[in-house]
Amino acid sequence: MNRTRVSQLALWGAVGLVVGIGLHTLLERTGAALPQVPWPAIVGMLGLSVVLFLLGWPVRQWRDGDRETEIDPVRAARVAMLAKAAALAGSVLTGWYAGAAVYLFVSASGLRAAEGLGMLAAVGAAAVLMATGLLVESFCSLPPGGPRSGGSRDSPGRRGPRTDPPEVPA
Repeated sequence: MNRTRVSQLALWGAVGLVVGIGLHTLLERTGAALPQVPWPAIVGMLGLSVVLFLLGWPVRQWRDGDRETEIDPVRAARVAMLAKAAALAGSVLTGWYAGAAVYLFVSASGLRAAEGLGMLAAVGAAAVLMATGLLVESFCSLPPGGPRSGGSRDSPGRRGPRTDPPEVPA
């Protein structure tokens, strides 16, 4: 799995921004109610950020040399995938809520400033989710010279022939 690039995040954030402004404009022109500040979503994004960080911390400790507890490689891969998904979703949501905030501040001559400030809180929570995703994704990457890059002959990921004793049937 490739690391998430900043250009990917910027692209998805821009898509979220355009869609956010466009949908708010369309809703208001058709006379529909605009979405309210999503306080449960803000709490959810912050909670997901905390859980993601707590899931990634043991992987980081193992990667940095604390090998007293064994880490399941499948679990570490799942944490890395969740981190990537959180970074991308946080990017889209940051753009979406930023578009909503821009629309609320610009339209109606500032009469919706309170709702715009609430949307800025959502922008902050989405940005925290995105940053946490990037951070935990970096926790899950192997350091240079690690097992996947060839490393030393004594490393567990060496590429030479196996010298394990053959299994004896029971």
